[in-house]
Amino acid sequence: MDNRSNDRANSRTNSRANDPDRLDTRTSRPRAGGQVRQIAGGDGASGELLPFPQNDWQGGGRNAQRYDSYRERPARADFQRRTGEREPPYPEPMPPPKRKGRRTGGGKPFPMWTVPVVMVCLGLLAVAGWFVQGEYARYAEHLGVRGRVNRNVFYQNTVVDGVDVSGMTMEQARQTLEEQTLQRSAEFAITVAHGGQTWRIDSSQVLVGAKYDTALRFAYAYGRSGSLQQRYINVCSVEENGMALTSDWGYDRVKVRELTEQIAAGITQPAADARLTAFNPMEKIFISEPERPGIEADGDRLFAEVTAALDAQRYDATIQVHTYAVQPRLRQADIAGMFGQLSSFTTNTTKDQSRNANISLSAQAINGKVVLPGETLSFNESTGQRTSAKGYREAGAIAGGQLIDATGGGVCQTSSTLFNAVVRADLEIVTRSPHAWPSAYVPRGEDAAVDWPRLDFKFRNNSEYPVFIVAWFADQKVTVEVYGKKLPPGRTIDLASVTTKETQPSNEVIYTRSLDLPSGAQRVAKEKRTGYVVETYKVYYQDGAEAERSQLWRTEYKPIQKEIYFN
Repeated sequence: MDNRSNDRANSRTNSRANDPDRLDTRTSRPRAGGQVRQIAGGDGASGELLPFPQNDWQGGGRNAQRYDSYRERPARADFQRRTGEREPPYPEPMPPPKRKGRRTGGGKPFPMWTVPVVMVCLGLLAVAGWFVQGEYARYAEHLGVRGRVNRNVFYQNTVVDGVDVSGMTMEQARQTLEEQTLQRSAEFAITVAHGGQTWRIDSSQVLVGAKYDTALRFAYAYGRSGSLQQRYINVCSVEENGMALTSDWGYDRVKVRELTEQIAAGITQPAADARLTAFNPMEKIFISEPERPGIEADGDRLFAEVTAALDAQRYDATIQVHTYAVQPRLRQADIAGMFGQLSSFTTNTTKDQSRNANISLSAQAINGKVVLPGETLSFNESTGQRTSAKGYREAGAIAGGQLIDATGGGVCQTSSTLFNAVVRADLEIVTRSPHAWPSAYVPRGEDAAVDWPRLDFKFRNNSEYPVFIVAWFADQKVTVEVYGKKLPPGRTIDLASVTTKETQPSNEVIYTRSLDLPSGAQRVAKEKRTGYVVETYKVYYQDGAEAERSQLWRTEYKPIQKEIYFN
């Protein structure tokens, strides 16, 4: 069965190959010769096909194929009738295209004008392709730049307070720096030493912290503002060159200053000047205490060295306190030449024993008194109330313009003597009152009356050193001396009083009835006395010559008319 099939196939193949007018079924074209003879067939497809130029076969393209198919249709029908084989169906052929233009030599002319058009088009396509390729590359580069700068983490090589925060978010960087701050706070300490003593300054006393937020915000914002190009340049600069920021690592410097000053104050020992401790009024000598050198800690230098060590994080350092000696201003040897008698004043008394006894008691009351700088001495407070219990006797005294006998009469002479000595010691007079008429023991305007508790004499020590009062009565004389820091060399002080007015009282005698007198008795209550107005000056002398004069006060003694009491 197979052999017979092969014989038939070979027979058909040979017959087709020997037939020059048959179509080449593989190419659907007539064989060499270019002429197709009339073929009669059972399908009614007969007739002679028109010849066609050889050039049309060489045109190629889809239209040529369709044209070939159209011409080969009768040949296919004959092929099918003879062989009994069928070819795949073909699509309906298109009519041949119409060609324009003049024919030359029986063919169509080639349109040469299309050559430059095609070349231009190809050039444009090439330029467009180059442009598109460049734009695509630039777009890809743009996406890369945007991706590089638009990140929500710190850029590479970013360091804050010695911590590399590259690739961290803001919150991660804050947490890392906070842990470092806590560690540094725990290590924050410094030791201060002097002699065998030590002090420690640490975070339990001083508030410590770092203001790293500002540095973080600056580092994060770098490269995230401005144009994309500028941002990219900044990011590349950071990643290539690095960015190292230091935040304000700080501590309470005011508290450190306070602590260092406390340490310095504890070390400092001020120098002690030689000072007067006592005065012996009997021997009239000063008793003094020797001076003592001091030591002072340099608080400013200590603060500077402590803060420098803290800033450099040298927490294991020990800072030594620097001190220097302080010499006293006043030495004990200087006291002997600086202190001595400032003034002395003496008044003469009468032969009245009772009066002299009162003067002696009041002098003893103020003897040895010490008046410190700024203090005020009161005569009445020094003597107290003059009573018979204290030994005071009745003696002549002025009261209400009359001369009467009163307990303690005569003590005004002691107060007036004290007044004159105090003025000449250049001390400040606080309270002074004149008598009703001038006293016989001092010039006019230079007395100081006292009367318990109404009238008092007071003075204040306006110098920088204590003053000492020495007073005594002897040989009908009362003397008051003032001791203290001496006046400048060659300087003395005195009083000068000038009477500017005298007023004579009326010669008419005033008679006043007094039931205290026996019937028919009389006595002189007031003697006739002249009135005076006196101006008293304080005069400064330098080496015996008047250098300065100032008025102390103006004293007025009113005239007194004679008055007699009777009954």
